[in-house]
Amino acid sequence: MTLIDAISRAQQQDPWLSGSQQKERALQARGVAGDTLDNPELSFGLLNLPSDGFALDQEPMTQFKVGIKQTFTRGDSRSITRQRFNQLAAAQPLMRDDRRKQITQTITLLWLDLYYAKQSIALATQQSDVLQQLIDIAQRNYASVYANGSGQITQNDVLNAQLDKATLGDRIAELNVSKRTIEAKLCQWLVSESSSHAGLSNEFASINASDSSSEARPLDFANSKHELGFDDCELGSDAAGSLPEIPSLPDFITLDTQSMSARSNTRDKQRPLGRSNAMLALLVEHPRVQALKQNITASDSDVKLAKTQYDPKWAVNASYAHRQDDALNSSRADFWSLGVSVDLPLFSDQKQDSLLAAAHHQKEALRTDYRLLIRQMMAQLDVLSAQYVEYSKRIRHYEQVILPNIVEQKEVSTANLSHDYGSLNAAIEVSITELDAKLALLKLRNEQRKIQAKILYFLPHQDTNLKPADGSSPAKQQAHERSISLKSSLSAASPVIASGARP
Repeated sequence: MTLIDAISRAQQQDPWLSGSQQKERALQARGVAGDTLDNPELSFGLLNLPSDGFALDQEPMTQFKVGIKQTFTRGDSRSITRQRFNQLAAAQPLMRDDRRKQITQTITLLWLDLYYAKQSIALATQQSDVLQQLIDIAQRNYASVYANGSGQITQNDVLNAQLDKATLGDRIAELNVSKRTIEAKLCQWLVSESSSHAGLSNEFASINASDSSSEARPLDFANSKHELGFDDCELGSDAAGSLPEIPSLPDFITLDTQSMSARSNTRDKQRPLGRSNAMLALLVEHPRVQALKQNITASDSDVKLAKTQYDPKWAVNASYAHRQDDALNSSRADFWSLGVSVDLPLFSDQKQDSLLAAAHHQKEALRTDYRLLIRQMMAQLDVLSAQYVEYSKRIRHYEQVILPNIVEQKEVSTANLSHDYGSLNAAIEVSITELDAKLALLKLRNEQRKIQAKILYFLPHQDTNLKPADGSSPAKQQAHERSISLKSSLSAASPVIASGARP
């Protein structure tokens, strides 16, 4: 299993994504319902029945009346309501894109943690073998003490070396615990879920208002049995065994502040480099931001809907009244009645004004949430960018200064120990120091890749729905993943860095 396989599998099996699709369909269905007139009202009545005999033909005013009434909504409230629910439904695909980006980030971080745990175990095991070699050399030198009476190695040195090796073994066991914990967290996303009613939600997706057979469908969820089952999660021993490929980042993310300030804006010499504008241009295209903008658009419909409350509410009615013949069998004429009614907004001005003010305030609150979200995401991206730059400096320091010095000390101490005029404790100390430095460098590189994965979440051109072709090899899948990564982001960010303008 490769990283792209794990991301694709986690996205396909995420229940939240299917739940979002159901929410989208529900909102669309509510929009259709909101754009429909209320049912007409049918009425029956017996009018002017005399109380002294209750005879239908006694008085000429006695009537049997049948009427029908149709009420119309205020203004364009029906079409506005449908538009509002459609706008809310349009936010769900954007939220699903954001969810896929979150899944991509989460799986990538866990994958990198698993890679770090496996590499740490490999380094610690390799260093344990080195310690054993040092112990073997020390034991041979200690044995020579009894042969010629000279030597620098004592029995206490050998015992201390064996204790250091045992301590390193416990360290390896702790790393194995960490590896198993990460694998369990990965299985939370990769485990396959099976249900006896898995296709039930798709069955209800085809129900519509004209489906007369919908009554026969099993609508009673309370009495139905939902038995969930989960398959065993098997990652495989080769999972996260090699370094995963992560798309590169734009220059304005990887460059430090001094390098950025050294560049000049070709359009405006008085204005500093538009790094914030470059970040803003990327963040406004983020699915989470776009989903919030969609909700703001829906709030416009709320304002329009509140304004329709000032429009009158109309109703039309028609009735037919039948009269019995009189006692002499003379025919009495029947009556037809037509009427129109409209409400008078005499006592509802305060209610309508309050509803309109509430809609305006709600819209402004969403706009404030939009500004806060942009600020928070820009701050997070700025912090991650600074961390990425500092990790790059620390990695170079380890590679160019710390590790070369440790390697030289190790070579000298091992050579001295081999010729029986060196210290075993010094050789072991250098060996442990080398292990700590290698683990520290491995952690720095891994943390930098994790920061890189976190930054990719904020970039709009990250591939959020990874579905490799059937039969493709892992190498082709990784190449495809690199090719669809952030080429467009890099090309879009270059003019931003050059000019400070928004693309």
